[in-house]
Amino acid sequence: MIRLVLNSALLLLTFTEFSNAQVPAAGKNRGTLLWADEFNGSGLPDGSKWGYEAGFVRNNEKQYYTRERMENVRQEEGCLVIESLKEDFQGAKYTSGSINTLDKKSFEGDIRVEVKAKLPSGKGIWPAIWMMGINIKQVGWPKCSELDIMEFVGHTPDKIFGTLHWWDSTLNKESHHKSKGNNQIVSDIHTKFHTYSLERRGNTISLFIDENNYLTFSPPVTAFENTFTGPLYLLLNTAIGGSWGGEIDDSIFPQKFVIDYVRVYKI
Repeated sequence: MIRLVLNSALLLLTFTEFSNAQVPAAGKNRGTLLWADEFNGSGLPDGSKWGYEAGFVRNNEKQYYTRERMENVRQEEGCLVIESLKEDFQGAKYTSGSINTLDKKSFEGDIRVEVKAKLPSGKGIWPAIWMMGINIKQVGWPKCSELDIMEFVGHTPDKIFGTLHWWDSTLNKESHHKSKGNNQIVSDIHTKFHTYSLERRGNTISLFIDENNYLTFSPPVTAFENTFTGPLYLLLNTAIGGSWGGEIDDSIFPQKFVIDYVRVYKI
């Protein structure tokens, strides 16, 4: 989601990948449930689990992220709803929501993260499910690592992106940012719920859509120390416009990002 030097053309790298046959089959043994939110309450999401980003945050996005405002983030009919609106608010023309578990819950060791969701649609919309290292405050991005479990951009219909970002010593650029990504075509992401998942085993990350593994990657030795292995926190948001969201079609609003549940397992 943080794309200081990355656009929709993902960088293709040649480091060692693993075939699907080498990845334990998702769903066969999820292990022990560590943490979950089923969003079965009412009103705002559980404040002991979720905090908020507020304001204009990154990527030249056009939305204002609001804090504890039910018009943008709420529990409804057993789901979390992140609703994006076209409205004048705090100098912005759009509002949306971004929640995360930073300073509330982090996830260590070998884990499986599952998020069942139905996505918004239309040009300019940019929902995401992602994780970053809790060391972001100490080392910054991309040294903290970024694991994009799911991203969708409305100008690229039916395509789900998964991307891993890290700091690498082989680059001379100031940010030292490298990434590895893949994508999948899924035709009904706006009308049906799909499960977007991440598994971490050691420093190897695998991404799944509905149990189908479409990316597995371990960082090279030139990556920042402990890349992908440290404690992670989870983020859920919908951006509007910006560096990857692009041109905005005002006729699409309102748009809802609907999350049925979030579950994290020890594997």
